[in-house]
Amino acid sequence: MGITGEIKQISASTLELFREDPLLISAFRDAQWLPESKEVRERFAKLSKRQGLSRFIPGNRQQWKNNHDWQALEQQFLAEWENPELDLHKCWLELTFLLAGYVPGYYATSQGKIPELIVDKGYKKDFLPFSVIENSEWDGMPLVNAFGAGKEIGDKNETSYGPIRYLSPGDEVREILDGLLELSQEGFQNRFIRESQKSEPIPWIDWSQEEMLDWMTDYYNEIVDYYQSAVRQHKALLLYLT
Repeated sequence: MGITGEIKQISASTLELFREDPLLISAFRDAQWLPESKEVRERFAKLSKRQGLSRFIPGNRQQWKNNHDWQALEQQFLAEWENPELDLHKCWLELTFLLAGYVPGYYATSQGKIPELIVDKGYKKDFLPFSVIENSEWDGMPLVNAFGAGKEIGDKNETSYGPIRYLSPGDEVREILDGLLELSQEGFQNRFIRESQKSEPIPWIDWSQEEMLDWMTDYYNEIVDYYQSAVRQHKALLLYLT
């Protein structure tokens, strides 16, 4: 199936809960399956009995920081999932390159020639630590880290593919939206065309698929729409691999 990328809107109040008690993120992600999964329903029903009990994490031992009203949390989490996540499927890698100028995990060898993306030797994370870089030396257009930005929250193994990251509602989400709009659909498509027509385009992307530009453009527009919705509703965003 492969690793997929997801962006999820959440309310400011739910983000604050996660900041106070990051272990709640696991229950939140489980909650999306409550309407259809008997196993998750049984697991969620047991949470109220685990208040204050230690929860084992490989190599660590953590506790719920607070006693929680699990019935209230269940309703809050279910309400959050009424607005579904934006599923980037396996295209999060191509999209990160086309939007932000680097291939996650391969920036040291793939796009280190872009001066703004050079990081200190020994930097080990998959995504680079920026939101928007204006007027990049790559092509004069913004580099927009729409899937790779954000602060880490929760256990690093929460999704099995690295930590969940978040963008706070307000300025952080709006900054990336402004960068996406400045880049524009036309700029995004031109960036794709220029790279695909190079004699040696970046090798981590299969440029041979005839409909790839259409697919990437559709994803660009979906990302813009999702960010616009988050700004209108003053929502935070979670960004993660699964």
